[in-house]
This record gives sequence, C-alpha cells and structure tokens, in this order.
Amino acid sequence: MNIFNLFKQKKSYSCKLLNNHLHFSSRNTLEPCCSANIGPALVSNLSNKDSILDFINQKKIIINQLKKGQIPRECQNCVHLSPYEKNKNFKIEKITLNHYTQCNCACIYCTQGNRDLEKIKEDEKKPVIYDVLKFINELYDNDLIDKEKLYIDFQGGNISCLKNHEEIINNFLKRGVGTIYIPTNNIIYMPIIEKLLQMKKGELCTALDSGTKETYLRIKQVDKFEKSIENIRQYINKAGNDSIIIKYIIVNGYNDNIDEFKKFMEIMINLNVKIIVIDIDYRDIIDKSFTIPKHYYEIVNFAKEQCKIHNIDLGIPPYTKSVLERGFSTK
Repeated sequence: MNIFNLFKQKKSYSCKLLNNHLHFSSRNTLEPCCSANIGPALVSNLSNKDSILDFINQKKIIINQLKKGQIPRECQNCVHLSPYEKNKNFKIEKITLNHYTQCNCACIYCTQGNRDLEKIKEDEKKPVIYDVLKFINELYDNDLIDKEKLYIDFQGGNISCLKNHEEIINNFLKRGVGTIYIPTNNIIYMPIIEKLLQMKKGELCTALDSGTKETYLRIKQVDKFEKSIENIRQYINKAGNDSIIIKYIIVNGYNDNIDEFKKFMEIMINLNVKIIVIDIDYRDIIDKSFTIPKHYYEIVNFAKEQCKIHNIDLGIPPYTKSVLERGFSTK
C-alpha cells in the first residue's frame, strides 16, 4: 500500500520540520521546510520585518491542525509527513541559511538557475536581501534554539561570497551550536572553515565532480581544478579528514564515464579522503523523464569496490539511492 494512502487512514499526523526547522530563503521568506518545499507556515517580505516570533506561533497552529488530522495543502504527499508523535519541543534544531545567491563559480547543474561567467560577476555584486543575523539572535535571546543539537546548513550561493559569513559563524560559536555544515566550491581557502574543522564543529562538503582539469572546466566553467584539490589537501593536513566530504555528481554527457571516475578515485586515495558521496544531476531525475543508463551503475559499483578496499565511507543520498533502485525518474 502507498504510504500516503496509509496516512489518510490515520487521524493524527506530525512533522519534525515544522517543530524544529527554519529555512531562511532567497525568496525573501522564512519557511519551516527544506529548500524544495515552501511549507504551510510562511513569513513573506522578510527584509521588511523586525521580528520572526509570530512565525513560531504559526507553526504551533499548524502542528495542532496536523494532530487533528487536518493536512494543509502544502503538506499533502510530503515525505516528511508522518503519523502523529508527541513532541512539545519547539526549539530550533536545524537552520538552513539559503538567503544569499552570490557565487564565484558557474556549475552547469546549479539549482539557482543557469549561470555563465557574466552572471557570476553580477551575482558577486548583488546585495544580500536581509540581515539573517538579526533574526538568529532574536531566536537565541528568546531561548528558542537547542544550542547542543543545532545544525546549521549553508545552502545559498558560495559561502566565500557571503560578506558577513565569518560574523555569522563566530556568532553561532559564541552563542552555542552543534555542527555547521558548509557546502562550498572550495576554490578559495577559508581559515574560518579550517577553524571549524579543528574545533570539530564543522563539516566541509565540496563537489569536485571530475578527475581531470578538462572535465572540471566543462562542469564548473571556471579553471580552478588544481586549486580546489590543493585546498582539500591543505584542510586535511591542518584539520584531519573525518569531516571532509567530497561529492561526485554524475552529469549526463560530461563526467558519466568510468575512466573519469577512476581518475577521480585516484585523486581521493592520494589525498587520503575518507568520505565520498555519489549523486546524480537533479535536472535529469526531476525535470524530465530519464532512464538511468547502465554505465551509471558501473560507476557506482566501482565506487563501492574501491571504497571498501581503501576504507573510505561511501554515501549515496536517500533520494538518489531510491532513483537508482527504480532505474528511472519520478515522472
């Protein structure tokens, strides 16, 4: 039976994101969900707001509706919807910072939209829409953050282009935080990331997506292959390899061949990387019907074999794993 049909037979529902997650969006909004879903509670025109405390009350109202079996339109068929589970903890355990789009790279699969070199130059000069730090401090001041569990997820442009990124990170460290996750194109070495890694408060994730300079340039559209590799090496040398994650996003027609991936693995082994993640270009598995080619499985199987031999943790995100198991896209 479809899990969502099963939910319809129940009287009460709950959602952990509604309880404990905040998403500061580049849409100039505050939302309870992930970047893919806006969710039922919403603060619009955040740049004109002085407070977000009303948002917490909005969340409580919707949580109570779910308990009564009333599913908001935005929540219907959401994978995060679950049978009711008592949870009176409204403290924030995760904050997604997606309020900026500035970047110095032009990955062809970027979720912020197609970029070219001119777009990069425009983005670097674009101001951040609102002051996220003001709202974060309001949450701390009102004891609405679980300081030990708090997980920060930077998910906007590239963090090196966010002008007050050090101020934001140091504020979290000062006021209490569990882990700060930083996805970055890694073409600029950042001492603040080194500091987080050394403190065991940070996770660095960078998508290299290639084993050669030529493929890197085609996918990233900037000539920074050697620089990115050298920065990985420097972080590992100074802070260890237990919180450094290197991704290989398989892009149809670009890096989706076993020879390219073998060269990537050689670099990972040489750098002593201990965590690798394989993903698939989401444009293929979401935006159109796409049959997963057989050679994708060849790459995945080779990765599993090599990671086992070299004691490397291999991660495949749940959604990607599901797509690989089905062999075709969601449409």
